[in-house]
Amino acid sequence: MVATALAYEIVTSGAVIAAPQGHLVRLIRTTPFVNETVSMKDAEGSAYVPRDHSLWLADDYGRRIYEVNPSTGALKRVIGQRKLAKARRLGGGARAGIDRTRDLESIAYDRARDALYVFSGPCCTSSVKPAAFRLTRTRAGRLRVESFQPLPRSANYTAAAWNAANHMIYVGQGRDLRSYRYPANVAGRVFNVPNLSGITGMSFSPNGASLFVTTTAEQLRKVMWSRRRLVAGWVLELGAFGVGDARAVELIDWRYFVLDGDPARPDTDPRKYAVYVFRVS
Repeated sequence: MVATALAYEIVTSGAVIAAPQGHLVRLIRTTPFVNETVSMKDAEGSAYVPRDHSLWLADDYGRRIYEVNPSTGALKRVIGQRKLAKARRLGGGARAGIDRTRDLESIAYDRARDALYVFSGPCCTSSVKPAAFRLTRTRAGRLRVESFQPLPRSANYTAAAWNAANHMIYVGQGRDLRSYRYPANVAGRVFNVPNLSGITGMSFSPNGASLFVTTTAEQLRKVMWSRRRLVAGWVLELGAFGVGDARAVELIDWRYFVLDGDPARPDTDPRKYAVYVFRVS
C-alpha cells in the first residue's frame, strides 16, 4: 500500500504549530481475516499484549474477541461468547451468563500483572448487564478467561487502557475518564480533560506520559497525562484517510493501530472493520 500523508498548520497566540503528519502504512483486514473465513461483525475495542505480540480486538455483535498478529494480520485465536459467559465471579459465585457478553466494548492489558481486561456495556435492552472480564496466563502460556466482575448498570466504558507509570487501568466514555480496580471492583471519581470529548478509544505511551485518544470526531488526539491537558495542535484527522468510525487505538512500536467500526461499507470492501496502521511524524 502506498503511504499517504496529511499535515496542517495551527495558529495559536500568533505562533504557528505544526500538526502531526500522518502516513497510512497499511491495513489489517478483518472481514475476513487473512487466509480465514472468520469475519468481524462489529469492531469496538482493542489492546496490545507485547509478551505474545498480539493485538486483541473486541467484536460486539459477534460476541467474541480475537487474538491477531499485528505484523501479519493473521488470526491466532477466537474466544467466543460461551467461554466468557462461563466465567465465574472473582472469588467464586455465579457464572457471568450470556447477558453480560452482549455488548463487548473495550479491552485493556496490564503489563505488570500480565492480565487482559475486557469490558462489556449495557446496550441495548434492559436485560443486558455490564461486566468486566479478566484473562490470565495459564501454565501452558496462553491467556484464558479466568473471572468476571459485575459492573453498575450505568457503566458503559467505550475505551480502556493501562498506564505503566502508576499501574492503573483507566476507562473512558464521552467526556468522562476514571480509574478502575478489578480486584475491588471499584471505579474512581470521574475527571475530564478540557476540550476532550467523544472518547471512543485510548492507549498510553510505553512510559505512561502520554495518552492517545480516538474520538467521535474521527480524530486522534494526544494528552499530556501529568497535566491532564491536550497537546496543542496534536490532531490527526482520521477521516481524511477513510476512517469512518474510529473505535479504538493501540500504540505498537510507535505505530498507531486504529480500529474502524464503520458498518456502512459493503462486506466485500477490505476496509470494513479494518485496522488502519499509521506512522506519525
